[in-house]
Amino acid sequence: MSTRWAAALLVLATGRAAAATPAEPVAVTPLVASVPSAPAVSERRAVLGPLAGAITAAAPFVAGCVLWAQNDSIALQKTGTFIMLSGFALAPWVSHGVQGRWRRAAVFGSISTATAIATAVYLEHRDPFDPSYRNIERVPFGMLLTSAMFAAAVGVVDSFLIAPARRESP
Repeated sequence: MSTRWAAALLVLATGRAAAATPAEPVAVTPLVASVPSAPAVSERRAVLGPLAGAITAAAPFVAGCVLWAQNDSIALQKTGTFIMLSGFALAPWVSHGVQGRWRRAAVFGSISTATAIATAVYLEHRDPFDPSYRNIERVPFGMLLTSAMFAAAVGVVDSFLIAPARRESP
């Protein structure tokens, strides 16, 4: 129950007691036994960090996959890849940044950003969506894209695993 509801119930109870006539016995019973306090900002951030990081990685991934599904347009497929890579690069920065852990954001974010940049550079160097390429020629792109995705996932998972330690510390 929020603090506002508890205050409203308290006002109703005191108003009822004040409206009673003096001849009537006034018995005020507490309507709310205890009011839980709102979570601290750091606890909220500990919970929201991994969630924000996961959304930062997943939403561009879905958007990129939708653009990849356009088999007739290589330009749309490349745009989808860049959208995916931007989400992978930003996810650890967001997840640790929301928690206020900037050193961890720098460590995990730099790794995911570096792998995303390497993938983008390779994409500009050799287009894996060109139908004239054999599948073996697309392997480096697949490995780079997968490493960018896993680097982002590791950064987000780390912010999830480290969050309980922040809640327990004073």
